[in-house]
Amino acid sequence: MRCHRCGGRMISERYYEVNDVLPGWHCVMCGEILDPVILLHRLSQNADLKIPEEKEEIINLLQKYLQNDSKKLAEVKA
Repeated sequence: MRCHRCGGRMISERYYEVNDVLPGWHCVMCGEILDPVILLHRLSQNADLKIPEEKEEIINLLQKYLQNDSKKLAEVKA
């Protein structure tokens, strides 16, 4: 995956909450961190967005967000 900020490489990481472990991504170039909590906060400005409750749905939403931003970044650089 590519970072939506700088286009650098995103690596997967685990982030620990009190009672859970969440998947996330960390950019090795600029340090951008993206996990389900950050994603939901960024997407919360869209009033029509239904916030998923299941962990798998959140992960799928996160992956779609990253893939869409990578495509937009490639279009801008082209």
